[in-house]
Amino acid sequence: MTPTPHSASANTESRDGWTYIDGLADAHPGTVKDDYDIPRTDYAQAKPAVERLTRVDGTIVTRLAFRDGDMMADHSAAAPILILGQVGTIEVSIHRDSDGGTDLVALSPGSAVHIDAGRVHSVRAEEDATATLIVLG
Repeated sequence: MTPTPHSASANTESRDGWTYIDGLADAHPGTVKDDYDIPRTDYAQAKPAVERLTRVDGTIVTRLAFRDGDMMADHSAAAPILILGQVGTIEVSIHRDSDGGTDLVALSPGSAVHIDAGRVHSVRAEEDATATLIVLG
């Protein structure tokens, strides 16, 4: 199997009835250093790197790569979503319609949270972390 690259870090391959997706746990650009990396200084806002990896049968798979302190402010999605923890821990705040309160869910590797369409939520990382966002079509 030879995956077809869709970006510098992720690979996908589709065949009859299945799709292979790689790169789900890749770090935010600039957070993983090697001997040749120069530290980034162009951060204007503390937002995660968001990269759509593939769209299959109406389902969108996206990598969210956070640096310590990155956040996505309150927002909602038009379709139900599933967020899977891959590396590190992220906090997801989900607003309740019933009483106006907020539920806080900590996602670590191997855990996930499903959020209904239209539900307001925010996401924050207190450490370098990566999650997979699946928008369910």
